[in-house]
Amino acid sequence: MNFIIYFQLALFFQIPVEFENKQVFYPKPVRAESTHSYNVLHYLIDLDLPMNSRYLSGAVTIAMRSNINNLNRIDLYLLGLGVDSVRVDGIMATYNHIGETLWINLPQVYNQGDSFNVMVGYSGTATGSMGYLWYQSLHPISYTLGCPFAEKNWLPCYDALWDKADYGVEFYITVPESFTVCATGEFLGKTVQQGYATYHWRHNYPISPYLIHFASSIFTTYSDWYHSAPDESLEIKYYFWPEDSVYTTNAFSLTTDMLEFYDSLFGAYPFERYGMDVVSPFYYGGMEHQTTSTILRQWIIQGNFYGMAHELSHQWWGDMITCFGWANVWLNEGFATYCDALYLEKREGHQVFINTMLGRRNAYFSAEASNPHPIYDPPPNQIFSWGHSYCKGSWVLHMIRYLCSNDSVWLNLLSTYRDSFAYKNASTDDLKRITNQVLNGDYTWFFDEWVYQMGYPYYSILWNKIYESPNWRLILDITQIQTIGPAVFHMPLPLGINFSAGDTILTLAIDSSPQHFEFLLTQEPMQVVVDPQNWIIQKNIVTPVFELSSAHTQTDLTTSVARRIILRLKDKQIIKVFDVTGRLLDEWKADYLNYRPSAAGVYFLRYQDRTKKFVIIE
Repeated sequence: MNFIIYFQLALFFQIPVEFENKQVFYPKPVRAESTHSYNVLHYLIDLDLPMNSRYLSGAVTIAMRSNINNLNRIDLYLLGLGVDSVRVDGIMATYNHIGETLWINLPQVYNQGDSFNVMVGYSGTATGSMGYLWYQSLHPISYTLGCPFAEKNWLPCYDALWDKADYGVEFYITVPESFTVCATGEFLGKTVQQGYATYHWRHNYPISPYLIHFASSIFTTYSDWYHSAPDESLEIKYYFWPEDSVYTTNAFSLTTDMLEFYDSLFGAYPFERYGMDVVSPFYYGGMEHQTTSTILRQWIIQGNFYGMAHELSHQWWGDMITCFGWANVWLNEGFATYCDALYLEKREGHQVFINTMLGRRNAYFSAEASNPHPIYDPPPNQIFSWGHSYCKGSWVLHMIRYLCSNDSVWLNLLSTYRDSFAYKNASTDDLKRITNQVLNGDYTWFFDEWVYQMGYPYYSILWNKIYESPNWRLILDITQIQTIGPAVFHMPLPLGINFSAGDTILTLAIDSSPQHFEFLLTQEPMQVVVDPQNWIIQKNIVTPVFELSSAHTQTDLTTSVARRIILRLKDKQIIKVFDVTGRLLDEWKADYLNYRPSAAGVYFLRYQDRTKKFVIIE
């Protein structure tokens, strides 16, 4: 899903969240499916749509298999619509519909492994901002939008990401004859009778409820074909309003190129067909419905290739492998956000990729400053936080790529993850296990610090150089001064050391704060640059000690976490404040100082032949 355009879900969930700077004990993922009483096998959806309102009527038949012995009651979810009848294996069943929960009393007891069918007839006018939507726009248009909690607003279902319908979904949707219906899967034909057309669609792959989709309007269509091999072809079908035909040739011109690119990285496209339906109005920029991404009309008018690349990549990361509950939403959105940046790099070069990643890192910094939280199990109104789930999520994957040391290892990690969880659900801990397996180590520390906790490292680096003929000694003192999240981030830290002729990168193993390092170099170090290739979420202050005036080269290091420097002395002394260049900023004779610098940065306070270094953070 792409939220760059228009709305975030904070508009829909007004849930206050408060954070304190305390130790956080985070829950671990639980395999909830093992405790659910049944498993959904298939959805058969038969609907009548008048296409003049949000009214719909029809029936859904759900094939199920019992997970327990003595199963005599099941729960489904349906919100805002009325239940007309319920049958179990053709036998009328009693039920209670309370709020969003539909409790069905089974006419007979089923044991573990037994299969049965539940048919729910229902009808009504859908309400709410999501679910089943109808608008009188340029043409009448209706479509489903169940992400993240609204599939039950139009479909009786077990509305949980981890209960995929093992054998997919099938549709029979009847509309007035002038309308066209597109849906998940393959189009199997239509029948026309007395002014109404019934469209038949089928999808045979496992699918989570929120990825089931259909749309109906006065659509026109055309197809592209992607040939992964000379004798293999995949249809890509587009549905849009006739008036927009002028835009589509350009807007959809890169779809086959995107498919070829993602195929080369992630393996073959995972489903039988791909396509896009264009809708307006739409709360999101795009939504990765399985086999058919729904996109905002403005995207084809503006030619938003990278939004489309984002949604296409979800077919691998989000649809084929679906996050195990919204606590793990960063897996869906972090992968897709990283993928659209990779496609951008393919089209426009590495520096554009880096600039995009840095812009997204800044978006995360802003989001963390205003609403700090981990990307695992975000607050309900922050599930689709652009700065966290998308931007930080993509950077976590970027950092895993860095830990892989080279791209062949990274691609092996992705293929192992894909092969392990294809057409299933995956959690953060699942990705951690794959990382441990492929990298042959224990990366619990990484996921604990970057996923299960909030914050990021803020490095204060003091460095010096001493000539020891014929070499130079580089001295580094590194302190992490972040005020939220772990006191120490253990991410290996790359430092660029620039010489008058060339440069090198030293990778430092970080295990404490503060931490001292010394290196003997054959050339004089001229500059120290933190993370020169941009692999890590971090901020830093780098101070070259040798550039300070000779009057205050020895320093007593002190970190200030407030934007004030406070000093108390026994008697009055001359107190001087210098900036990192050695420039004198202020001078007093006093026994008490309460000084507020004009900006964040590094300052040196000199008195009684002593110098203290203060780091004033933002």
